[in-house]
Amino acid sequence: MKTGTTILPSDDCASLFNKRRLTVIFLCLGYFIDFYDLTVFSASYVQSFRDLFHMRDNIDMQRLYLYISSIYTFGIFMGAVIFGVMSDKFGRSCMIRYSILLYSVAIIASVFCKSVWLFTTLRFITGLGLASEFATSSVLINELFPAKRASLFSSLLYFGGVLGGLSATYLGSLSWKTMYIVGGVAGIALFMLRKKIYESFIFLNLDRDIEKGSLVKLFNSWSKLAKFFRLLILIVPFNFIIVIMFILPRFMNNNEDLALLTKKLLLGFFVGNLISSISCNFIVTKFKDFRVYLLLNIFAFIIVIMCYKVVAPNFYMMYTVLLGLLGGGLPTVWIQLVVRSYGTNIRSTASNTLFATGRLTSILFNLITVYWLSVPGAFHFNVLFSSSIIFALVVIAIVCTKNNYGTSLEYIE
Repeated sequence: MKTGTTILPSDDCASLFNKRRLTVIFLCLGYFIDFYDLTVFSASYVQSFRDLFHMRDNIDMQRLYLYISSIYTFGIFMGAVIFGVMSDKFGRSCMIRYSILLYSVAIIASVFCKSVWLFTTLRFITGLGLASEFATSSVLINELFPAKRASLFSSLLYFGGVLGGLSATYLGSLSWKTMYIVGGVAGIALFMLRKKIYESFIFLNLDRDIEKGSLVKLFNSWSKLAKFFRLLILIVPFNFIIVIMFILPRFMNNNEDLALLTKKLLLGFFVGNLISSISCNFIVTKFKDFRVYLLLNIFAFIIVIMCYKVVAPNFYMMYTVLLGLLGGGLPTVWIQLVVRSYGTNIRSTASNTLFATGRLTSILFNLITVYWLSVPGAFHFNVLFSSSIIFALVVIAIVCTKNNYGTSLEYIE
């Protein structure tokens, strides 16, 4: 990377401010659609399976949901690696513009699908298209702004995503088909608007001869391998919650219809997400240390997960909000820690690969949960045991991680 003062484009200050402001807005809209799609399937899978595949048994629908979610997650992993590498090679703004077009086509096509195999394939393509939204957008925000503003805008990015989830939940109460079509049309519109996204000048100032987007550089020493898995462990609680929370209602003291419980769960979860995605910024900014929030979050995680069986029906909504508090701030803070842990030439590759690998653990949790559901009486013990293991690993990872809040991003690997 070139040394000395960063070379900025020749725009005047007002123009530069407007371009950055538009960039943040369009990035937030992109993650709005990402979270929207993530919620589409979860909020409507019961009704869509009934309409498309004529399924009625709750257990069969939950198993198919977990299976298709695993395929979707694998699509996210593949897309994140591909688009993460390409955004280090060709630019952050370019990749997050064209990847959303892939999503738009697939989600609209899903409405007209009658085959389980084809529907699953389209969910894979949808995951492929949205894979790099969060990580690449976070990289761009952190490269465009100093630490304090980057923390705020990262919170707004996730906040925008949660609003997308809430929108999907609301539309799902009207029609799941409407929910799918609206998401696809919005994606196409955003593809057109993203012509105005501002590129990272830190990326633009990289020397052309520097190797960019190398996956090998993530693992070519024991210290880098250890760093990768240490950072990966920190996001595992989030992915565990995303899988397990849709199964918990069936084992709680509540006799309402499963579809209604799922929609209530999503509503409470997103409210908690909104609160935590904003409050995490104040905690991080106050202590200037990402690890403080991560530590608070993992202690809250173990307490909330452990007590799901004793939640009375009247407190169900409150419990779902508590689950949401565990979710929103964690990925927001974690991705900032990850972005600052890697050099500019592999920053997007590393961030996307780590975020996607974290989501890939959802496949493992899905498979494990399917097994738990097939063994009568095993679910409660296994949830408690798994939560305890995750808690211990995360605490160890936090202790072994250095604080990098406010460190310079202008370096290479």
